[in-house]
Amino acid sequence: MMMEGVEGDAAAVAAAPRYVLNPARISSEDILFCVDVDAESLVEMKATGPGGRPFARLDAIKQSLLLFVHSKLAINPDHRFAFATLSKSAAWLRKEFSSDVESAAAAIRSLSATSACGHADLTQLFRIAAHEAKKSRMQNRIFRVCFCCIRFSYTAPMAS
Repeated sequence: MMMEGVEGDAAAVAAAPRYVLNPARISSEDILFCVDVDAESLVEMKATGPGGRPFARLDAIKQSLLLFVHSKLAINPDHRFAFATLSKSAAWLRKEFSSDVESAAAAIRSLSATSACGHADLTQLFRIAAHEAKKSRMQNRIFRVCFCCIRFSYTAPMAS
C-alpha cells in the first residue's frame, strides 16, 4: 500500500513552494562585550587546549569572542565593537567602538583575570549600556550588549 504525501516523497517535495529569502540590508551594529574577569575565570575546564594543556574558562571566552568578531565582520564590515570588564563593577577596557579586527583582537588578548572579586554589581554596566544605546540610535545603528559571565554572584539594580 502506497501512502501519498509522506515526508521524503519526491512528488510532494517537488510540489511544495520554494522558500526564497529576499535580499535585505543588514543593519550596522555596535556591540559592547562585557567580560567577567573574576579569578573564577581561571578555573580549568574538562576540555584541553593544544598539546593537552588545560583550558581555562577565560581562554574559551577569548576564542569565542575572536570567532564572533570575525564572523560579524564577514557579514557586515560596518559592525563595531567595544570592550568592558567586570570585576566588582563594570569598567571600560576599550571604550571606542571600532570595526578594526586587530584592535578588537588586541583588546581580547589583553583580557586577564584579576583576584577574586566577590559580589559583582551590574549597575555601572547598565548605565554604560543605556548611554551607549542612545549614541548608537542617533547614528541609526543597532546596539547590543554581550555579557560573558563566569561567577554566580551578581547584583542587578532594582526598580523602585
